[in-house]
Amino acid sequence: MAKVADLYYLRNLTQQEIATRLGLSRPAVSRLLTRSRLAGIVRIEVTQPEGTHPRLEHALEEGFGLREAIVIPGRSESPTVTRRALGQAAAEYLDRVLKGGERVGVSWGATLRAVMDYVRPRALSTVVVPLVGGLGQAAPDVHANELARRLAEVHEGRVHLLHAPAVVANRAVREALLSDRRIRQVLDLARRVDVALVGIGALVPSSTLIESGYFSLAEMAALRRQGAAGDICTRVFAADGTPLGGSVDTRILAVSLDDLRRIPVVIAVAGGMEKAEAILGALRGGLVDVLVTDHLAARAVLRLARVGAPSPDDVGESSGGRVDEP
Repeated sequence: MAKVADLYYLRNLTQQEIATRLGLSRPAVSRLLTRSRLAGIVRIEVTQPEGTHPRLEHALEEGFGLREAIVIPGRSESPTVTRRALGQAAAEYLDRVLKGGERVGVSWGATLRAVMDYVRPRALSTVVVPLVGGLGQAAPDVHANELARRLAEVHEGRVHLLHAPAVVANRAVREALLSDRRIRQVLDLARRVDVALVGIGALVPSSTLIESGYFSLAEMAALRRQGAAGDICTRVFAADGTPLGGSVDTRILAVSLDDLRRIPVVIAVAGGMEKAEAILGALRGGLVDVLVTDHLAARAVLRLARVGAPSPDDVGESSGGRVDEP
């Protein structure tokens, strides 16, 4: 076992080369390598680079059944720096998973705007669709239409624009807008995307929903009293991720939370401790498949959920592991 382990791990011979050299079969070499690890002859250690948080990522993935969690260093004193880091990490994830020709849905917000700043130009022919209408008085560069346009441009793809507000005065206005064939077609396409890129909103005074002029502070407070924890695509959800419903929901032009759950991959990008409750609600509701967040928000989420949060002193330390069987 020691001889085989030395040749394989330290001298970098292939299993077939070892088999030929020692007069063994390749399956025998594979079995000896496995036994060498079980016997403690080989111990494998993975040293994580500085600034990574694998234990937080693992706790989030295991605690909420995520496909992947990506946790970047957060800076409570500089939300702008954290937002840019989140944007870069999410853009790198998109670059890793998009192969070409996918339909991608895009929500809105300042964090998603940061994602677009880092997306690498590639000829992917992506079809990009807004998941929600426009956001009133909010800065135009955080609107779903603008973010969708930017992503389609950088991927040399096509964009379908949703020419409608996110929130309207009442249900009758919403029904009138949905009678427009083009608006209805874009929303239908949004429900059938392969990948959704969304932000998670916290129902706090600094929320873009307030800045947009669609919600007043009094309305936001009323939603909180009704048990609201956060929003995705302006769809408000409770602490367990269930739709809050009510009159507000009947005024919204966007994919529903149930629509989101049916999308194969939903990537949520959100950070900051003030969003911990909202992130936790989205995770509990099964609204997210991939989470990109910062370590401060991740710790806060795990503390709220009580799902085995690692000690802060453990974060960033090297962690042991083992490789797959040869």
